[in-house]
Amino acid sequence: MDNLEKDMLGDILIAPELVVMGLEAETDMEAIDKLATHLYNRGIVKETYIPAVKQREVDFCTGLAFEAMGVALPHTDSIHVNQQAIAIGILKKPVTFHHMGMPDVDVDVELMFMLAIQKPEAQITFLGKMMEVFQLDGCLEQVKNAASPEEAAAVFKGFFAEA
Repeated sequence: MDNLEKDMLGDILIAPELVVMGLEAETDMEAIDKLATHLYNRGIVKETYIPAVKQREVDFCTGLAFEAMGVALPHTDSIHVNQQAIAIGILKKPVTFHHMGMPDVDVDVELMFMLAIQKPEAQITFLGKMMEVFQLDGCLEQVKNAASPEEAAAVFKGFFAEA
């Protein structure tokens, strides 16, 4: 099995090189820009992904408040994606996002899971699976407190497979 195969969860790439630890940002848009640029620089998404994911965040907020911590799930349309993947941004300090479905509610986000999904018909199912994963005991804390990108990716893949 080559490295690419071992970093795949089904047909979704979850790899250490897509984990950004200590991501520094003052705003949700700055955090999104940095993580989207990280995906673009690795060829996962098209250049159009960066402004598209930022606009989608304005139109449809992606912050979620879980018991353990706030999480954001920025994503956009499949036309901007080259390869299915999830980038994980572990923020150096919490960044305020607006709550999904309740834009007047702020969420202090510590973890971002930026989705690059190519199959629009699977997006709702996939988002539901992510909600299950985030509610598993210890998942978010273990990803946030991982000692390395390799550990963060492995922990998340393990919880994702378990859900």
